[in-house]
Amino acid sequence: MLVPPAAGIEPSVRGQQTQRTLLVVDQERDRDHIERAFDDEPVIIETAATLAVARSSVDEIDCLLVPSTVTDNSGMTSDDVAATDRSGEHVGWLETVKTDTPALPVVVLADEVTPPLMRAVRTYEWTAVVGRDEPRERLVTCITDLLERHRLTSLSKRSLASVELTGDAVALVDPTGRIQFASRSLRMQFGADDDELVGTPWQELFTDDAVSHLESVALPTVGEGWRWTGTCTGQRRTGVTFPVRVRLGGLEDGSLVFVVTEADASASGHDD
Repeated sequence: MLVPPAAGIEPSVRGQQTQRTLLVVDQERDRDHIERAFDDEPVIIETAATLAVARSSVDEIDCLLVPSTVTDNSGMTSDDVAATDRSGEHVGWLETVKTDTPALPVVVLADEVTPPLMRAVRTYEWTAVVGRDEPRERLVTCITDLLERHRLTSLSKRSLASVELTGDAVALVDPTGRIQFASRSLRMQFGADDDELVGTPWQELFTDDAVSHLESVALPTVGEGWRWTGTCTGQRRTGVTFPVRVRLGGLEDGSLVFVVTEADASASGHDD
């Protein structure tokens, strides 16, 4: 069965802009410059005199902007910090912040972007570095892109969680043909452990005959922008086969969405 794609249901990459809060640490002297940089962005700029003050407010902000020379009250002098920063060795404060709030986007503002500093920053998720002398547009782009990626990732996690709540047996397959996400219902249906299916080819869910049918009939249909529904034969991890009804759709990036339900034994043949 061919099903036309529903119009207007695909969300845009960038949703409606919402107001974000950027907390800038130890940069009162640069506040006007930073605020001007974000004139055209829905961003509220707040400042904190010290990192300790900033850490007490992380639950109320969306992003933290910190100079690489800041300290976490370790007793180092500013000269000591500047010297160690130039060698890329002083990033202890970053470890402290990311340990406490690993999902908080953090941008490091550096006097000098050294390779050791870059390696240290890349150690942590949701962290980026910008040179102080770079154009302010670069700072804006870095922060807004980081926030947008963070928003989309959070949205994806919520979407996958909602799939779990529906109880549908769903598999999300990436453009390379490997399973990226398998709902609990689907894992139970195919007799797989929690992460056993992730990274495996989608073809392992079906018999060879069913795979041939899906590749020759269903995938071309999806490639033309339609959704396909039909029956074929699934294969559990134990090798046991069973009749399934498959709903198959495609996403703009080439990913596939399989919704698989167990069918009556009389429906084990192909139906398109």
